[in-house]
Amino acid sequence: MLARCPSCRNTFSTERSGTQDCPVCGKPLVVPEAPAQASAAQRVGGAGTPWERRAQLGFWTAWGQTLQQALFEPSRLFASARLDRGAAQLGFAVLTTSLFSAIGNVFDRLLRARLQGYYDQLAAALNVSPEMFRKAAAVADSPASLVALLLALPLFVLLFVYANAAVTHFFALVMGQAKRGFAATFAACAYASAPLVLLAVPGCGSIVGVIWLVVLTGVGLKQTHGISSGGAAGVTLAPYLLVCCVGMVAVAAAAMRMGQTGGTP
Repeated sequence: MLARCPSCRNTFSTERSGTQDCPVCGKPLVVPEAPAQASAAQRVGGAGTPWERRAQLGFWTAWGQTLQQALFEPSRLFASARLDRGAAQLGFAVLTTSLFSAIGNVFDRLLRARLQGYYDQLAAALNVSPEMFRKAAAVADSPASLVALLLALPLFVLLFVYANAAVTHFFALVMGQAKRGFAATFAACAYASAPLVLLAVPGCGSIVGVIWLVVLTGVGLKQTHGISSGGAAGVTLAPYLLVCCVGMVAVAAAAMRMGQTGGTP
């Protein structure tokens, strides 16, 4: 790069930035980092997660290491994420979420099949015809519906990842925390989907997975955007707080309406 000495005003070539002596007059000066190099480093990000280096590590090894780091060493993973590997990051999210969601759906159907004998009791509790309940359950649990759901899962996951990243980035922009662009937000949201492996666990697995996803999103935003913990937490929680507020307003409006109509919805 070219630098200019402030003392003798001579221009010279150097291969490094920082403090050094002018080769002409010998006086010390500071050569700033080239802006092009700095912006390029910001665009690229880290050295690459294991998943982004799966060509060298192997597909399943890279996937397993990325999953392990996302769950137990998230700061390390997000710090190494590249910002020019959006397609790879999307692939990780779609593969992980679709695979374990499919496993969870199969387990749910097997569990419901073991509970066939309780349909009469459940129908009575819901005040519906037992036969109608059985027919509805049979349609929902049919092999055709299961195959259709499994085939549609990757598309649903893809839409979810993009929608989640778009909403999160919108709040990052509003709150002035989008330091490194949409690519940084997308990397955080994509790798934060790792806890959705818990979708394979019937019952509370999905609840724990979603809560863990929210936490990891905050960790990811802090690392990929280089922002404070408070800023990352604010961006992550803002959409959920907005939904809660809107829900409370809707419930209050419905209650007022019921009160005005004498309790009739």
